[in-house]
Amino acid sequence: SDTITENIAPGDENVDLDRLRHAVKVANISEFIEGLPLGFNTKIGQEGSGISQGQRQRMLIARAVYKNPEYIFFDEATNSLDANNEKVIMQNLEEFFSGSYSRSATSSLAPTKKTVVVVAHRLSTVRNADQIVVLEKGEIIEQGTHEALTNLRGAYYELVKNQLDLGN
Repeated sequence: SDTITENIAPGDENVDLDRLRHAVKVANISEFIEGLPLGFNTKIGQEGSGISQGQRQRMLIARAVYKNPEYIFFDEATNSLDANNEKVIMQNLEEFFSGSYSRSATSSLAPTKKTVVVVAHRLSTVRNADQIVVLEKGEIIEQGTHEALTNLRGAYYELVKNQLDLGN
C-alpha cells in the first residue's frame, strides 16, 4: 500500500525519474498513470487493490524494467492483458531484453543484453524467443525457435494450431 512510484521503485530513496518514465513506457502503462489526478503519487492498496489485474501486471513489468536486472524470470507475465497491450509490451520488452534501446532513452540505464526466462501458455508471448522449450509431464519434448518447431509439426505446432485455430 503506497504510491505508484514506490510500487515501481520500492526502497529506492532517490528515484531516477528518467528511468521510472522509461519503465512505465516499456510496460505500456504511462497513459493510465498520467490520467490519474495524482499521477505517480497516486496511492494504491495492498496487493494492487484499486487497480485492475492487467494494470497490476503492467506495474510489475515496469518494476522489473526499472530494476534493470541481468536475469529476468517472467511466469505468465501477460496473462491478464488484452492482445493489443500484450503486443505493445512484448515489442517494448524485446528491445529492453536485447539492450537495443537508445542510451538517450534514460540516463542511468545502460543498454545491456538480458537473460530472460518466460513461462507462458500464450504462445504469442514466446514466439520471438531465441529458444523455446516445450514441456510435457515435466519432460522436455521439443526445443528450438518458433519457426523450427512449427516446421517440425510436432507438439509445439499442435499448440500453435489449437491456439490460433488454424485447422489443418
